[in-house]
This record gives sequence, C-alpha cells and structure tokens, in this order.
Amino acid sequence: MTLSTFFLLLMSHVMGDAVFTSYSLAVRKRSQGLWDQLLAIGYHSTVHALFAGLFLLIWGKLWLKGALLVLTLHFTIDFLRCRTEVRLYGPGRIHVKRSEVIGWISGRGRDPEKMKISRLWPWFAIHLADQGAHMGSLYGIALVV
Repeated sequence: MTLSTFFLLLMSHVMGDAVFTSYSLAVRKRSQGLWDQLLAIGYHSTVHALFAGLFLLIWGKLWLKGALLVLTLHFTIDFLRCRTEVRLYGPGRIHVKRSEVIGWISGRGRDPEKMKISRLWPWFAIHLADQGAHMGSLYGIALVV
C-alpha cells in the first residue's frame, strides 16, 4: 500500500514541477530579495500540496496530513536549493533551463559550451540532491499517510 501511495505522491510531484510551473516562477524562486523568494517558493509548494491533497483524497488516504507534510517538506527542500543556486549563479538566474536539458539529451543543444559536463556538474549535483530529497520525502510521507 505504501508503494501505491508513493506513486500517487510522485504523480502529484510531476504535476507541480513539470505541468503547473513556469519559467517566471522558477526565476522568482531565485530572487535576490528573501521575501520575494519566500513568496514564490511558498506559492510553488502550495501547488504541490494541493495536488498531493487532491490525489490522496481521491484514493481515500489521510489527505490533509499528507498535504501539510508535502507543503512543509517541499518548501524546505526548494528553499535550500534556491538559496544554494543564488549563491553559486547569482539572483534571478536559471543556470540550466528544462529546454536546454532536453536539447542536450536529444543532441540539438544550442549552447554546447554551456552544456559541457565539466560546466554542468555543480548544477547536476544540486539537481540530483534536490530531486533525491523530494523522492525521499515523498516516500516518507507515503509511510505515514
């Protein structure tokens, strides 16, 4: 049962990160001003919590507990990631856009110099740690709801 709950939460995560997010929100999450950054991350985390709560409610799980855990953990993970990226790459910047990664994977990248692995490894490590933390938190939530 935990695995099916994890997959529900994983689907909600994909909805929040891939479908219902925008480039401008991603930039705002990396704002210079802490207040602007907190608002953007809070908005983004709330979207995640709403999807998680909805999916859990439909499948008869403890939706409110799950939604609040998703809100809290997603906010914390994204805050840490965005603060790290602001320190490394500067405020209001997305080091690697989703479209650049897709272009790189498909062999149609526009900026081969930027996409060299020697330049990508810090961003890639941050991204893997971020997504790993999200997956771990979703599994942990699945254990308690």
